[in-house]
Formats: sequence, C-alpha cells, structure tokens
Amino acid sequence: MAAMQLAAGISRDKNLWLWRSYLLLTLLALAACSSSEPIEQQSKIAASASQTAAMVVDAWAAGAAPSDYASAALQSTAEILAEARRQLQSDNSDQPGERRGVVTAIGQLSAAARRAQAGVEAGNPRQVGQALQDLRTATAELAAYTKYVAPKS
Repeated sequence: MAAMQLAAGISRDKNLWLWRSYLLLTLLALAACSSSEPIEQQSKIAASASQTAAMVVDAWAAGAAPSDYASAALQSTAEILAEARRQLQSDNSDQPGERRGVVTAIGQLSAAARRAQAGVEAGNPRQVGQALQDLRTATAELAAYTKYVAPKS
C-alpha cells in the first residue's frame, strides 16, 4: 500500500513538473515570436500569462483543476510576470516615463497571481475570487497602457 502511494506521489510530482515546464515553454515561445520592441514583447508575455492565470483560477473554482496543479501553474505564471517586469525595468530604451504604467500593471498581475496561488493553497475561494478580479483589472490596465505606448507603424 505504501509503495503504491509513493509511486502515485512520484507520478503526480513528475506530471506537475512537466505541466509547469510546458507552460513556461509555451510562454517563452510566444515571446520569441513577438516584436523586437521590449515593451511590446514583455506586454505580450504578460497578457498571455494573465490569461493563463485567469483560466487556471476558473478551472480550479469549477473543480476541474486540482489544487496542486493550480498552485504550481499560478506560481509559474507569477514568476513569468515578475521576470517580464524585471526585463522592462532593466531596458534602457528612450521611453522610461511611458513604460511606468506597463511596469506597474505587470507588477499588479504578478502580485494578483501570487494572491490567487495563496488562496488556492489555503482552499479559500473568496481570496481566489478577489485575486481573479484583480487579475482582470490589471489586465485591462495593461492593455490600455500597451495601446498607448506601443510603437506606431
């Protein structure tokens, strides 16, 4: 019996790792295909990550995603968002003032994903619901800022 439980735990951990890796690779592939403009590239990554976080939260709330998977996906998403924010902060282009709104919105997305993760881990649907609302608000702000600062063709 203990051997079966151990095998199930190892299998679940391996599946979790594979799922997180797939999520990360998908987001990185999207970034590679996007514009060479750092603000546009990181904004696309952030928008994709925020949509992923919202889908994970919706699936968890509907009982379609186990807490372990939802928590791991939200953690990966928060890390991707934090990295996108760091990339923009370190970019030395000539738009530092205009980027501020985008950087702030991405930071809010990362924080909301972390709050959603904490809510999932605590089994607190109310906290997760509030984090989802924050994700959607920050996503809308990101879209507005990105439209404003996107390079004009």
